[in-house]
Amino acid sequence: MAAIKRKATSKSARRTRPRAVKAKPAAKPVAKGPRRKRIDPGWSWDDRYPLAQGIHSGQTIFVSGQLALGPSGEVVGLGDIKAQTHQAFRNIATILEQAGAGLKDIVKITSFLTDENAFGDMLEARREVFGDDPPASTAVVVRQLAIPGCMIEIEAIAIAP
Repeated sequence: MAAIKRKATSKSARRTRPRAVKAKPAAKPVAKGPRRKRIDPGWSWDDRYPLAQGIHSGQTIFVSGQLALGPSGEVVGLGDIKAQTHQAFRNIATILEQAGAGLKDIVKITSFLTDENAFGDMLEARREVFGDDPPASTAVVVRQLAIPGCMIEIEAIAIAP
C-alpha cells in the first residue's frame, strides 16, 4: 500500500489562516430627540427669572429649588415651616406632572432651611408627603433664602416612570 503524504503545516502557519467572521446585523437607527427638555409649569411670576423650573433629560428629571410660593408668586405660610414645606412639595409635584411623573418618582431631595430649630417640623411635614418610602435626602441650614419670608427651599431629582 502506498503511503499518503500529507502536507506538513507549522503551528504558526495555522494561526495565520483567515477565520470566517460573522457579519453583525445592521444597527437599528435610534430616534434622537432633544437631549434635554425644559419643564415650564406655566407660572407667570417666574418669567422674570433666567432659569428653568425643571429639566427632563433622558429619564431623569431635575427640579430647581422650590420655595413656598403660590401660583401668583405670593409667599405661602409665613412663619410656618410645615405649611411652607407642603407648598414647596406642591410646586415640585406640579413640575413633575408636566414630565409625566409624580412625587413617588423622586429619588433625591436637598432641603435648605433658614432655622435649624425647624428641622423636626420639616421632617414631620416631609413624612406626611412621602410616608414610609422617603427619597435619599440632604438638609442644609442657610442664613437666608432669595425671597424674604421663605423658610425652606427644596430641590429634587426624579426618575420618570
